[in-house]
Amino acid sequence: VRNQLKDICGRSKERNGLGMDVEQSCGAEREIFFKAICAGLFLQVASRIQATVEVKGGRGNSGSVQSTRGRYKTKIGGKEVSIHPTSTMFGRNPAPKSVVYTELLTTKKTYIRGVTQIREEWLPEVAPHFFKPVG
Repeated sequence: VRNQLKDICGRSKERNGLGMDVEQSCGAEREIFFKAICAGLFLQVASRIQATVEVKGGRGNSGSVQSTRGRYKTKIGGKEVSIHPTSTMFGRNPAPKSVVYTELLTTKKTYIRGVTQIREEWLPEVAPHFFKPVG
């Protein structure tokens, strides 16, 4: 598949290709690469949510603590999801504030896979017809 994509992307437009330089890398311009991913997956964005965790301790040491441990809410549908344990983003400390994902998997819990960290402020830039600028 990789070779086929390389061939299509590198082929000239006259020969039904994309005319891209397939040997060029994004190099130090990683933000452009991540924005491109964000633009392609803008409907599949999830933002980290605060969850209240009850802490029980001895001698009056109980109460609530705010935790962000791997819980997200999808922008579309407002579904509560977690990063799948097989993802490289799983258990990351600190957890990303916003992510895009390629797959939604429902078992006893709802998981997201194919996860890439993004910045939420990119959304109005890459999908202005869908997300309004904050402020």
